[in-house]
Amino acid sequence: MTRRGQSGQVLLTGITMMVVLLLIILYAFDVHNVIRAKMKVEIAQQAAAMTGANWQKESLNLIGEINLLKASALLMEGSENWKTPLPDRNDPENEQKWKEAMQARLDLLTEMQTRVSFIGPLIGFAAAQQAAKSNGLDGRQGVLSKYLELLENDSRYIEEQGGAPKIINNYNWREPYRDLVAKINDSRIAVYPNARTAGMPETWPRQLTNKHFYDEIWRCAGAVAAKDPPKEHYWNLTSSILRSMTDKDFQGKWWKISYQNNKFPNESEIFTLGVEFGDPRGEDPYEKISEQFRRLGPDLRTYGSQAELPGAMKWCLYDDWWFVDRYRETRSDYESDHFNFWFNAEVLRDEVKPQYKYEGPAAYVEGYVDVQSSVRVRPSVRPYENSRRSRNARAALRRRENNIIFKRGTTTSRVGTTRGEPDDSDVSTSYRPGSIAKVLGELDQETPPTEIELVLPVFKKVSPMPTFMPIPYGFQVLKPGYSKLEEFLAWLADQDTLDGTPPDGTEYFLQALRLLANGVKGRAEGNGGKVELTENGSVSGKALRYYGYNPKFDRAAWDKEFGDRIYEWKAVRDKRVFQQTVLDGPGWLQEPKLFGNGPSLVPHETLIREIPEGETFDGPTKIVDGKRWEVSQFALKYGHESKYRPIRHDTHKVEVPDTINGGTATRIYVNVSKNSSQYYVINSRGRLVLSGENDPTILYNNWWPRSSGGGGSSTTSPWNPGGYDNQRGPSRL
Repeated sequence: MTRRGQSGQVLLTGITMMVVLLLIILYAFDVHNVIRAKMKVEIAQQAAAMTGANWQKESLNLIGEINLLKASALLMEGSENWKTPLPDRNDPENEQKWKEAMQARLDLLTEMQTRVSFIGPLIGFAAAQQAAKSNGLDGRQGVLSKYLELLENDSRYIEEQGGAPKIINNYNWREPYRDLVAKINDSRIAVYPNARTAGMPETWPRQLTNKHFYDEIWRCAGAVAAKDPPKEHYWNLTSSILRSMTDKDFQGKWWKISYQNNKFPNESEIFTLGVEFGDPRGEDPYEKISEQFRRLGPDLRTYGSQAELPGAMKWCLYDDWWFVDRYRETRSDYESDHFNFWFNAEVLRDEVKPQYKYEGPAAYVEGYVDVQSSVRVRPSVRPYENSRRSRNARAALRRRENNIIFKRGTTTSRVGTTRGEPDDSDVSTSYRPGSIAKVLGELDQETPPTEIELVLPVFKKVSPMPTFMPIPYGFQVLKPGYSKLEEFLAWLADQDTLDGTPPDGTEYFLQALRLLANGVKGRAEGNGGKVELTENGSVSGKALRYYGYNPKFDRAAWDKEFGDRIYEWKAVRDKRVFQQTVLDGPGWLQEPKLFGNGPSLVPHETLIREIPEGETFDGPTKIVDGKRWEVSQFALKYGHESKYRPIRHDTHKVEVPDTINGGTATRIYVNVSKNSSQYYVINSRGRLVLSGENDPTILYNNWWPRSSGGGGSSTTSPWNPGGYDNQRGPSRL
């Protein structure tokens, strides 16, 4: 047989083996069940989100049509359009009656718009459930029962107790709204929607709404209790608090929790449209408005100015959640972390079209499937290893089950959201496992609909969006009820001290805040050298938060001492950082960060050379045959062409690119020896990189081409790329 005739035999054999292995994996571990569940959840969520957004679109367009109706003199005054004709306007005696009749018509139209703002999104919510169930998700009974109880009994929904108004624009909303939610709940819920619920807290510090913030306090307290100084730290969520708040800031009522900015939105809380009623802002907005009215209805005579309006007009307007400029005025980080990041092509292939650069409503849904997985393995011979003869072991295996693989129990895996119960998520969560669809509309000439504050029928389509694209601020996922953290925050908002008794099941959060404010009690004699965690009575200057950031630390003196020999810090660290016997040491956030697992130093033989007579040389030397030679230096190897950067023995320094700030940064290695990989960093701005900051000498998430041949790798940058993701973006659901 010729060599050519054998071509491809190994390839075919390899493909066959891979297929067999894949089938075994799928069968043995039920991977196919998880994959199928993942596809089912994704498709069902997308269908539900698109359905909900379509109903938002239709609701906005219907409200916009009614705005046009209000503006049309022909439709408002035409006798053929109303059952009750208007009084004769030309009769002076009927002038007041005419105005009253026109005002009644205007109020009726406003009531219709209000009804649409409640009922339209809820119909969309019901339709979204049907879309999800039609695509394979199972509905669950009674998911919104606690939400219905809140609508019925909670003070934030009861006008007499300072909550939502009973009647909004002549519409008694409570019973119809609650009844429709109840009917949807009775038909079983397959996906959770986004909602702008009354009573959602705005807090300072903002970390108070994050359950992991309290976990972090307890973990660090545990590390302090285990050893002083602690080896592990968790000051990540708390870092901004520690850096910005002093001891005085923790006295009295240092927390601020407000519910005032999150009142009932006077429309559906589920799939909220974001509308309000009133006059357009600005001195004389009607010229621009009437011009747009004429474009949308060229055959209609509209009221061209405010003076021509037949009564007190309540236009339906876009609320503040839509407007980019209003976010710029109130949020200093909006421009860089939200608008530019998403709209101006920092993460997208192209800039978002100008007509779509507005916030506006979104329909977000998330659901889940519980998958029963069976794990099948080959029978173990371990129970029979002590059998006297192998024949006995084989017989025992045959009695057990004589197959290659056999079933070894089942496990349940959840695919999708974990929001099955109120405590499964915080007030704000760190991920979005669902799908988002957004309503898209525009005026003429690529103008966003918000150019005119009146809602108009200009919304033409909906589009699915990446889950980290902008959604309206203030939205959250509607959960079955209040979590323990939300109950705690509602209680804490009315407290002046941390000495009270919190609701049952929320003591964990209160004790964490007490630890943060009061720290840990000093080491007592006879206590075995352990730190005693207490809720109060901390020793002054030794509070728990000082382990994270010590405001009494003298950075200038520390820089003077260690600036040129920071490589010695690791050896003396445990004696110099803040602890109960070293009150002026740096806290963890003030320590230099020790990086590791990077490219190691290697001996670079080409650096060995004879030193010419008379040449001044400060590096290490040796005498060979009566001549002076430079000692082989260690260098940092980088790139794919064996490039080297030499490291100085006296300072332990090597210069490398600063990939974050530009320019040249400096690594300071702890040991100048082969395979040394631990180092500190001074960035190109001359600042030592501290704990909680990122290594600027690593090129993160960058594709680096191979030195020869085709292809490339996502992990072949010269400075040891890692998984760091400095992703900015909007507040998450």
